[in-house]
Amino acid sequence: MTLEEMRARLAAIETERRGIHEAAGEAAFDEDQTTRWAELDTEETDLRQKVAAAEVEDRAERSRRVAESRKQFGARFNPTADPFASLLEGNASRQQLVDGLLRANDGRDLEADQQRQMERLIKRHAKDTRWARQLLARSTPAYESGWLKLMRGEGMLLNEEERAAMAVGTNTAGGYLVPTHLDPTLILTNEGSDNTLRQIARVVTLTTGNRWNGVTTAGVTASFDAELSEVSDDTPAVDDEGIPVHMARAFVQASYEAFEDISGLESDVRMMFADAKEVLEGDKYNNGTGTGQPTGIFTALDANTNVEIVSTTAAAIGVVDLDAVYRGVAQRWRRRATWHMNSRYHLAIKALGTQVSNAYSGDLREAPTPVIYGRPVNEDDDAPDTQTTTARDNELIFGDFKNFLIVDKPGSWAVEFIPNMFHVDNNLPNGKRGWLAHWRTGSDSVLDNAFRLLQDKTSA
Repeated sequence: MTLEEMRARLAAIETERRGIHEAAGEAAFDEDQTTRWAELDTEETDLRQKVAAAEVEDRAERSRRVAESRKQFGARFNPTADPFASLLEGNASRQQLVDGLLRANDGRDLEADQQRQMERLIKRHAKDTRWARQLLARSTPAYESGWLKLMRGEGMLLNEEERAAMAVGTNTAGGYLVPTHLDPTLILTNEGSDNTLRQIARVVTLTTGNRWNGVTTAGVTASFDAELSEVSDDTPAVDDEGIPVHMARAFVQASYEAFEDISGLESDVRMMFADAKEVLEGDKYNNGTGTGQPTGIFTALDANTNVEIVSTTAAAIGVVDLDAVYRGVAQRWRRRATWHMNSRYHLAIKALGTQVSNAYSGDLREAPTPVIYGRPVNEDDDAPDTQTTTARDNELIFGDFKNFLIVDKPGSWAVEFIPNMFHVDNNLPNGKRGWLAHWRTGSDSVLDNAFRLLQDKTSA
């Protein structure tokens, strides 16, 4: 088990114990409950020992990576220098800001992949020195402590240093950008995301503007020509691809009593915001309309009849349909392609193995097949699962998902604290406070022909 799986199991053990306790009520445990409680105790002890060992190993791995980095960049990297010294220099270089950011966030309570993701983004965008300087300012201890006070409604307790630090983290809308090491737009990795489409898509980032711009082309067509003959003009058509980023928001309210009674409430709300971001983006990257929200991959392909393949039989998936989808993707894309579908269709494909003389994908003892025709399957419950037979419903996609782009704006996550909420009818305070989080992201297909979309045949 991984460290995350062991931690999740410990939480499940605690939940099961609570259930046993609640089931027993005021009575003593019966024999089965006593036995189960003892089993959970034994399992918990073993897991906690393994978690402790894994955490030690994880810290050692981080130390090794830091040592290697310092060895590699020793001539430019002074580990004893003040990481925030460059903030006092109006003309700090790109490298000074990068070094300061890496030192300031070294040793933070981040997973190894989160630390690597932050380092990648810092190095990729550090040429935007204004952006890098702001991230460094948001990495100071004074900024972190000031931000936490503001999120608890304790703005009056800010000291002079914290008040000055917070001034650099106020965005144009008046919200407070979160401390660098807590910003999910900086530390969220594809591997650590529950959004399975993010894991296979191409993720790009921008620090300024509201639109990612790129170009796509079908490529150059070469030819053999006769001696002394004029060569053909093989210049390909080039399409401008622009993907806008859209603003997403989340709002949470809490009573005055909750503020007073719940320790660490602001941390819980921050985790809820991060989860809400995952849920919303998972849906929109699949099904977003593109109007005021990202364009989902199913939406993008559904608008292009050239990449649609209709199933042979309504409300059913057959091997002939999978064959058609597979063949429809050109070899240049097929060798890097992934199947993407809802669990409904993944299970329907598994059921093909129950037919007489067929053994395509196992039986009920096994999980649905992880590969189809040698290419991996990405199961995503945010993908469409409607099968009406009265419309051409989208079922699954096969293609090279590096041609589906997700655009992030790292460092843009902001949270605004609202100290008093008011009743909508009489405009009087209603005993609540709130947090408003907002961030921006976008997505779209940049080359539809790298995919094929299977649609259900209508019987209407």
